[in-house]
Amino acid sequence: MGRAIHSMRPLNYFTLIHRYIAPQSPVYQVYLPHVTLVTAKALAIARRLGLPPERQRFIEEASMLHDIGIVGVAEYSTSSKPYICHAPIGREILEREGLPAHALVAERHIGLGLSKQEILEHQLPVPPRDMLPKSLEEQIICWADLFFGKNPKTVWIEKSLADVQRKVARYGHRQEQQFAAWQAQFDCHPA
Repeated sequence: MGRAIHSMRPLNYFTLIHRYIAPQSPVYQVYLPHVTLVTAKALAIARRLGLPPERQRFIEEASMLHDIGIVGVAEYSTSSKPYICHAPIGREILEREGLPAHALVAERHIGLGLSKQEILEHQLPVPPRDMLPKSLEEQIICWADLFFGKNPKTVWIEKSLADVQRKVARYGHRQEQQFAAWQAQFDCHPA
C-alpha cells in the first residue's frame, strides 16, 4: 500500500474534498452523504474484524475520498467523460495530492473491481490495467460502496444485500464469486 499505513499522519480529508468540490454545490450534496455512509459501513467492518486504529484511520480517509474523481465526469461536471472514468480520475487526483495508497482505493473501488481482461473485453473507456482491490482495506471499502448510491432521492438509503447481489449477478461469474467471498468475510448477517 505504498508507505506503511501506521506511519501516516492523519489527513484532513475535508480540506482536500473542499479543494475539489465546493460545499454549496449540488455535487457536494450527493458526494458527502454517499462517502459518509460508505465510511461508516467500512469502519463498522474494520472494527468487527479487529483492525488496529491506524488501519481504521486509513479506511476512514480513503472511504471519504474514494469518489473524488466524480469531479471529472459528465454527470457531475462539464467534462464529457463517462461515469466509470471517475475511478482513474480519482487515482490521478489523489496521486497528485501525494496519497498513493488512497489513490489505489479510488481506482479499484468500481463494482467489485475490474480486471484488465474485463476492461478490454467490454471496451471500457478506462486504462487497460487491473483495477482489482488487493489490500484488505481496498476490499472493505469496495464492499461498503456497493450498498450506497448517489441518486439524490435515495442517497441516504442502504441497498439490501439481495438487491446488491442481483445487481452483481448481471456482471458475471467472477463478480458473483467475489461477492460471495466478501459476503462471507464482511457481512455479519449472511443471507
